[in-house]
Amino acid sequence: MNTLKGRRAIGLAATLFAVGLTGMAPAAERERGISADEVGRLHTLIKPQPGESKWATIPWLTDLAEARRKAVAEDRPLFVWRAGGGETLGRA
Repeated sequence: MNTLKGRRAIGLAATLFAVGLTGMAPAAERERGISADEVGRLHTLIKPQPGESKWATIPWLTDLAEARRKAVAEDRPLFVWRAGGGETLGRA
């Protein structure tokens, strides 16, 4: 068996086992829900705070040619972020 496939199969089995265990909790615990106070407290914890996402304020460029021209004109480095599959920068 391929090592990667074996690890994935073991990981999947462990996940399914853990999910099955959570379903074994007493019905009263599963149906308890969250109180209004808990919802408010959790909302405060997960709500993005001002200044927390400074990356979102950067005027990112999505056109590589334009970004290269601007980097050269300003004598600055070029930061390239690549995510997902496919060829590097969409080139075949």
